[in-house]
Amino acid sequence: MKGSVAGFLGLFLILACCFLPSPARAGKTLVFAVNANWPPMQMKEHDGTIIGYEIDMIHALAEAEGFRIQIVDVPWSTIFRGLNEGLYDVVLASVSITKARSARFDFSDPYFSATQVLIIRRNQALGPLYGKEIGIFKLSTGAETLRAAHRCKMTYYSVDEIDKAFSHLARGDLLGILLDSPVAHAYTFSRKRFLEMFTIAADMPEGCTDLPSEEYGIVVKKGNTEVLDILNRGLRSFRDSTIEAQLRQKWFSAQPETVITGE
Repeated sequence: MKGSVAGFLGLFLILACCFLPSPARAGKTLVFAVNANWPPMQMKEHDGTIIGYEIDMIHALAEAEGFRIQIVDVPWSTIFRGLNEGLYDVVLASVSITKARSARFDFSDPYFSATQVLIIRRNQALGPLYGKEIGIFKLSTGAETLRAAHRCKMTYYSVDEIDKAFSHLARGDLLGILLDSPVAHAYTFSRKRFLEMFTIAADMPEGCTDLPSEEYGIVVKKGNTEVLDILNRGLRSFRDSTIEAQLRQKWFSAQPETVITGE
């Protein structure tokens, strides 16, 4: 009898240890650096509250994996430096996964794929791209395609300068603005004055191939496998549940798929 009790207790302890939350998960607070100027992925309400698709997504991951969240809003110009300096654990800011960035940081599995589109003035004949000025907000693969294949000149704007870029497009300083599709739709069509002035080019001229898509990943410091594993587990749960579809419906359903040039 004693042997049976002892055996039962031993089995109970083994099972209990298996199901206890790991130290990496239980109650851990992860500090997320965001850049809340990239609607609808992340943006600020009038009271300063940060909302958006990525914000809802990371709350879903936290619930699935049992960690807490602290969010800090950081300028894009310093967001990666702060990660390397240990000011926060994670960068969540619609960061495209590129070979150059992957050499410096570790990325989660991709959580979003965005095409890149060109915003132009309404009733504008797009014409040849060769040598024309294009506004960009990051050094993306799409920007590199336009620069290399069409010798476009690139004018860089920080993500805090979207209004400035659209102002330059309105007065003819730029041929167009290259933006990730969710941001292009949300920013252009959520502002009446922009909707009246700008549209999205339906086709690129002169046989230009489709611009490559950008896959977004969550960024951690190189070698931070503990946090990376937590995030990837959360992303798997996110994709396997109905939450991802619900959030896409919430944040992207009202956006038009394509606006024909010159409407």
